[in-house]
Amino acid sequence: MALKPDVSAFGVSDSNSEATVPAEGGVDGVCGDDMSVHVGEGPEPGDFCGKTITHNNDLDTTDMLPTSLTPTHYDIHLRPNIESGHVAGSVAIDALLNERVGRIVLHAKTIDIQSVTVYLQSAVVASVGPEAISYNAELETAVIELPTVIGGIANVPERVQLIIVFTGVVSDGMYGLYYSKYRDRSGEISRMLVTQFQAKCARMVFPCWDEPATKAKFTLSLTVPTTFTALSNMPVAHTADHGALKTVYFERSPRMSTYLLAIVAGELDYIEAVSFSGPRTSSGERQPIVCRIYTPPADIDKVQFSLDTAVRVLERLVDMFDYAYPLPKLDLVAVPELEAGGMENWGLVLFRTVRLFITKQTSLWIRQKAVYVIAHELSHQWFGNLVTMAWWDDLWLNEGFATWIGIYMTDQLYPEWRRWDHFVIEDRQAALSADSLRSSHPIQVTIKGSADIDQVFDSITYYKGCSLIRMLSAHLGIDAFMAGVRAYLVKHAYSTATTSDLWQALERASGIDVACMMHSWTAHVGYPVITVDDSADDNVLQLHQHRYLHSGKPTPDEDCIVWWVPLGLMTSESEATHEILHKRSGQVEVTSNARWFKLNYDNAGLYRVCYSRTALQRLAVAIRQGELRTVDVVGVLNDTLALVTSGYLRTSALLDMLASFKTVDGYVVWQILGFFLENLFLTWADRSETIRNQIRELARSMFAPKAAALGWTHQVDEDPLVARLRAISIPRAAWAGDTSVINQACLLFTEFYLNPDDKPFHHDFTASIFEIAVRNGDDINYARVCEMYEDSQRWHLSEDHRMAALGAMASSRNEKLMWQTLEYALSDHVLPQDINIVIGFMISSHYRSKHVLWKWFCINYQRVVDRLGECSALLGHVVGTVIGEFANEDMATEIEAWFADKRTTAFDRTLPQSLEFIRVRAAWYYRDKDDVSQWFSKYA
Repeated sequence: MALKPDVSAFGVSDSNSEATVPAEGGVDGVCGDDMSVHVGEGPEPGDFCGKTITHNNDLDTTDMLPTSLTPTHYDIHLRPNIESGHVAGSVAIDALLNERVGRIVLHAKTIDIQSVTVYLQSAVVASVGPEAISYNAELETAVIELPTVIGGIANVPERVQLIIVFTGVVSDGMYGLYYSKYRDRSGEISRMLVTQFQAKCARMVFPCWDEPATKAKFTLSLTVPTTFTALSNMPVAHTADHGALKTVYFERSPRMSTYLLAIVAGELDYIEAVSFSGPRTSSGERQPIVCRIYTPPADIDKVQFSLDTAVRVLERLVDMFDYAYPLPKLDLVAVPELEAGGMENWGLVLFRTVRLFITKQTSLWIRQKAVYVIAHELSHQWFGNLVTMAWWDDLWLNEGFATWIGIYMTDQLYPEWRRWDHFVIEDRQAALSADSLRSSHPIQVTIKGSADIDQVFDSITYYKGCSLIRMLSAHLGIDAFMAGVRAYLVKHAYSTATTSDLWQALERASGIDVACMMHSWTAHVGYPVITVDDSADDNVLQLHQHRYLHSGKPTPDEDCIVWWVPLGLMTSESEATHEILHKRSGQVEVTSNARWFKLNYDNAGLYRVCYSRTALQRLAVAIRQGELRTVDVVGVLNDTLALVTSGYLRTSALLDMLASFKTVDGYVVWQILGFFLENLFLTWADRSETIRNQIRELARSMFAPKAAALGWTHQVDEDPLVARLRAISIPRAAWAGDTSVINQACLLFTEFYLNPDDKPFHHDFTASIFEIAVRNGDDINYARVCEMYEDSQRWHLSEDHRMAALGAMASSRNEKLMWQTLEYALSDHVLPQDINIVIGFMISSHYRSKHVLWKWFCINYQRVVDRLGECSALLGHVVGTVIGEFANEDMATEIEAWFADKRTTAFDRTLPQSLEFIRVRAAWYYRDKDDVSQWFSKYA
């Protein structure tokens, strides 16, 4: 799943959050003569009369089901009533009975089991109704009490079949089986049915063993209106018509986990292409796989780029893994309402529309993200679907690897984008940021209970996981690394695996003890800072490693791990060498004529480096003279920023270096410079108008000349990263108060509003121009950008620019409009998945906006919960964004107290992490307030 984890304060990220049936008619009555089981009408949503519900956890404390039965095949029929939201269903479960049992425990949530019939050796051995079934709300299980103990021979599994008839409801959130709304060609609201089962929501749709290791085969049938296109993981086997309805039968799937089963049904259109990614023929050629992208009919002309990308990626993945695509077809579906950026259901991959709707109006940055997300999700078809982690504590095997593949594949397809450079400032930085907290968790994380699963889809799992794979693949070499990966896939195909299984495969391929090298990185929280002592005169650098914490030096108990650290030492006189530091302290030599040295070449290692101030000054000279590659410049800048905020260095040490970076053209360097100045501003802004003006003046002195030099026009055949630098320099200069940029942006905005068919600027500037016009304009610009959001077709806005218009509404400095926009965010005009776009833009629009936002949040908390769902991952993202920008101990205390009596299940990791960031900022300010004041006095 391609989530955009809620990356906080000291990680660099762009402001783009993840952005974004049918025919009315009931499905009442029986489905037709082909139905083997008659299913009655379901309950009203939320009404489960007749259930016995308990709240006692009398099962295994790990929340895992008993192993007395092992399912091998599910034959599922679902019949949703489009009008009422009821779902009628039946499932025949073939299973192995591993021991004598008097009750059956399986997962069930928001469904009402009407009857259970148990067959053993083709004979009925038990048949029970609702009175014999109880439910455990915390464990999300149904307990079926049998009238007699079944099972005979000890230790010899017997084949049984369960026939379960049940009813349920269409979910009102973006999980389980739910409706996703969209506008049809006439502009009217229509709906499609969608499933989101990861991580533990298959149990909301049918009774099952909803755990990743309990793989089974699936045969599915679905009754829907005849106007619907019905999709699932496998191709359609046949269809039976019933007048206004039809039942669509799908082919049997291979063994897979329940969370990968998927359904989409609605009035859809598609385009297709062929990818030669199937098994090899006798002549050695790959068999064709049909790839399709489905969208609402009005949007089918927006996905050609994405289809072409999917075909290219699929073929390259097959070559990379040397393993044929495992299924007979691949469908990608653009879903207007989807909690994650993408979902890797096997053979039926779902994406938010902003990730597939790529047109000539789409900005370069969104195009790059689309390629990455497509590659990420398609890599899961092998790494996650074919081979699945045995339990959620090894989720990083799925998501860390898919993140690495997504970036690797994007870099292979478009090397001119230099995607790994961007990885260093965003993804890797997000991992370093989150893992520098006391409230972080190991990458192999202990799952405390089922409620904890959703919260580990975070930057540790995705980006630390990716960073470790990048570090390891660089050390082993890509050939040995991929040889190990291929062996791992072959050995564990259609089954599950653990971290140790991957290490064993890599060890056999490389001859290196990978498990020993990587244990400290995956089993323990945190990462090291390497402190370099260069005070001696013998050209020897003394190195010491300790755990790095944003909040300062660790205690002895927190600093007990020694990491395996690839040093990657480079100097002015030598290429990178690859010594390893595997003890608390060590030393390396540099040549006597070396003018500068740098550790962590290519930023391949997941650690910080703390240089002396003298060494930093020498690196500053090297940067100014262009002696370091952009990726290594970013490494120095990122580390220095982190060490400043945590107290290893004074803020003035970084401020002194800023002039050196002006000569660097890499957009990634300028992006992190802008982030540092914004972060400094947000931390100091509440203190005085003087310091606010000084920080903005400094930012203006850097970004205004850069924006002026680059101008507003992309050149033909220009390096795409120069275009990116132009696109970030303009909004930064405007933020800093450059009137020439502000005036030009407002003028262009007005011209575009008045002439929708004649856009007077490049689409890369759309988001910035919208934001600048609202922030620096009057109420008219606010009203105009709202109009653009609501009637995006009139201005020919791509999906990402429609989201930019929504974000721009949140950029006003007018407090009345802030409140108005926040109310708008909870209306039907804004999808639940897009609420955090409004909050994210607002939190950075003005230094006072965070106070308005917190006040609004406190007043409207229950409305936010109702809109997003009490257990939704989106709620955790919103909470983190709302509170994440404060820099005052008093606010941390107030926030802590306010949440004390709230149910925080959905964000009990996010909340302490955000509070810790607030306190880190507060400590940074109080520690360096005089240092910064003195520097600005000298600078002025």
